[in-house]
Amino acid sequence: MPATMQEKTTAVSVAPFGIEADHPRNCDLLLQAIPGARLRSAISASRTVIDVKTGEPRIPQDQARHLGQLPPIPGMQIHVNPAKLSYVIMDPLAEDEELCERIRKAMDASRAFRVGNRLRGVPTQTGTLDPHRMKTLVRELVWLVTGGEARVVKGALPRMEDVEELPGKYLLDPGSRIRTSRPIYEEDLEPWWAKLTSTGG
Repeated sequence: MPATMQEKTTAVSVAPFGIEADHPRNCDLLLQAIPGARLRSAISASRTVIDVKTGEPRIPQDQARHLGQLPPIPGMQIHVNPAKLSYVIMDPLAEDEELCERIRKAMDASRAFRVGNRLRGVPTQTGTLDPHRMKTLVRELVWLVTGGEARVVKGALPRMEDVEELPGKYLLDPGSRIRTSRPIYEEDLEPWWAKLTSTGG
C-alpha cells in the first residue's frame, strides 16, 4: 500500500465527535491541549457530593439555595474532526437568547449574582491544530468523558486504541506557555530523565 494511502487511512481512524462539559461539581474545564481554552460546565443545583461524616450523597445547601433558582444551564461544547485537524468550541447559550434572559432574571431576583442588563453566551471559537496537538487533545477529551467530567453530545467516543493510531505524538506539557528543558513529547521523557540522572543533573 502506498505511504500516502496509509497516512490517509490512519488519519480517519477517529471519526468526528463532540462533548459537553458536565463536571460533577459545576466546575469549568481547562483544556490543556488548547492553551487558554476554558469550557463552562453544565450547571445544576441537584449535583451531589459525598458527606464526609456519613458517606452518603447530599446536595450542598448553598448550591441548592443559589443555583436552585436558576434554570438548567447547558455546558459549553467542543467538537473535533481529527481527520481535518480542526475543532469548534461552542456555547449553546450563544444561540438561545430566551434562556439567557431567563437566567439573567433569575440571577437578578436571587441577588446573589449581578450580570448587568444582558447575559450572553461565549462566541464560537474555531481553529486547527498540528497532528501532535490534535492527538493530545483527542486523548484529553476521552479522559474527560471517562472521568465523568464531560459527556458525548455528537458521534461516538473513540476507543483509546484508535486514538493511539492517530498520526503524531503526545505532547508532554501541552498547556505550558513557557520554554523548559523538558522534552516536547511524552515518549522522550524517560530517556531524557535517564540521561539527566546518569550525569548527576
